[in-house]
Amino acid sequence: MTIDQCHDTRAVLSDAQAGAAGAAERFVRQFERLVWWTVRSFRLPESDAEDVVQNTWLRAFEHLGDVRDPERVSSWLVTIARRECLKLLRAGKREVPGLELRTETRDERAPHPEQTAVDARMNDLLWQHVNSLPASSRDLMVALSSNDAPGYAELARCKGIPIGSIGPTRMRSLRKLRTSLERAGLGAQAWQ
Repeated sequence: MTIDQCHDTRAVLSDAQAGAAGAAERFVRQFERLVWWTVRSFRLPESDAEDVVQNTWLRAFEHLGDVRDPERVSSWLVTIARRECLKLLRAGKREVPGLELRTETRDERAPHPEQTAVDARMNDLLWQHVNSLPASSRDLMVALSSNDAPGYAELARCKGIPIGSIGPTRMRSLRKLRTSLERAGLGAQAWQ
């Protein structure tokens, strides 16, 4: 910065701090290119860049009285512009006036999205193998695996089968299912 520029910066800063007529416009004009250059280095969409520039000037004028060293005004403005850019990028979206910005909090007990996707795929594979069982085995497996599974007595009455045959039939069906899964490379280790 040359001596003339330093003197001009001191004068503009002093006038702007004092609230002299037209001093704020001169202050903005003097540093406008620097602020825009800083904001554009973040490659924001034009509308976001305009918002960040406006916020930069707002923050600068809020704290203009705190500036003591006129030679550091340009680096001070660059710092404000960078912080405003980072604030916008952290928010991940533009602020809508009048709406409160809410951050979503994830339930720590909930499974991660990746785990949910894996679980869904494994569930699909399991049911493909269940559906490949003989009809009687498949029907029994489906009936006994539902959330509101009937008791053996009710199942025997509904299906017309002896109550004593449900347990052994279930075990044979589970063995067939296990064999089918293991042949497909989906043994016990795949379900952990």
